[in-house]
Amino acid sequence: MSDNSQRIQLSMEQHIATLTLNIPERHNALSSEDVQAVIAHLETVEANSNIRVLIVTGKGEKTFCAGAALDQMGSGALNGDVFATMTDKLAALDIPTVCAFNGSAYGGGSELGLACDFRIGVNGMRVFVPPARIGLCYPVNGIERFVSVLGINMAKRMLLASEEFEAQQLLDQGYLTHLVERPELITTTRSLAERLAGYAPLALEAMKTIANQASCGRLIREEAQALHDACNASQDLQEGFASVKEKRPPNFQGH
Repeated sequence: MSDNSQRIQLSMEQHIATLTLNIPERHNALSSEDVQAVIAHLETVEANSNIRVLIVTGKGEKTFCAGAALDQMGSGALNGDVFATMTDKLAALDIPTVCAFNGSAYGGGSELGLACDFRIGVNGMRVFVPPARIGLCYPVNGIERFVSVLGINMAKRMLLASEEFEAQQLLDQGYLTHLVERPELITTTRSLAERLAGYAPLALEAMKTIANQASCGRLIREEAQALHDACNASQDLQEGFASVKEKRPPNFQGH
């Protein structure tokens, strides 16, 4: 088994960070140590003001992530609360996040994708959530995420009925935001990430925060308005106007 730094990898290139699950021999199932490594990498991304987009993906062609390692779940070495801390931290990032599904997702791996803003899938992938099959209740915050992103009916189909969904169904039901053939995954993901990285960071942060609050029914209007006003009073907005007038690409600085 490779050491932990090789199992969970973080790379950064210009304004884009990529977090890669590199445990294909066990379908990228995450141990307690792996979850802690993911959390540490997310904190690194969060602290780096130069990073404007995060890509989350996996190695191998079969599985993006099989969720929490079942042997550790069964022994008590890993519990849903620790996994929930990881998915909450991913969902709470201010910057846009893109999940590039290199393969299927199971259990908590499906929620890892849901915690991202965009989810690019490949034809041939599948998703199902098995806790009901083994008598386990999914973590509360995870259930809330399924409902807020997918709606109550789809959440019940995935969690209670433990239905298995194929790629086109996942796109139709809103689990995936994009669906491509496998050879197109890297280029499609990179194209989206570069496009997002070229937009005004303050505008993206403000709209992501407001949209996420609204989707959960937790919109704090005063805070949302403050984000709106700060964005619209920013130097980036003036740069955007100037770039249109001067017919050139904008150079946003995030202030």
